[in-house]
Amino acid sequence: MDELTKKRLARNLFVQSLDLGQKLPSANKIKEEDNASNKIDCRKCAHFFVTWEKNCPYGCKAYGFKGPQMPSIVVKSSSGERCNFFKQRV
Repeated sequence: MDELTKKRLARNLFVQSLDLGQKLPSANKIKEEDNASNKIDCRKCAHFFVTWEKNCPYGCKAYGFKGPQMPSIVVKSSSGERCNFFKQRV
């Protein structure tokens, strides 16, 4: 994925995650769709971080956004694909 595409996707994800009127699929629905081998646990990713912001407590350094839901859920709901930047935390 080139840098321009990555920046556009990050901008779109940021806008979608801040649009609190928009309903994103619940975490349970995403988990039901994914089988055990496709699950991504953001808490185990090196790019995941937690913020002090009440409305946007979760963030992803790889995609460059913060939001109210786990980044993997936002990525899955907006692009239809699982996160490609998952990197196991050491």
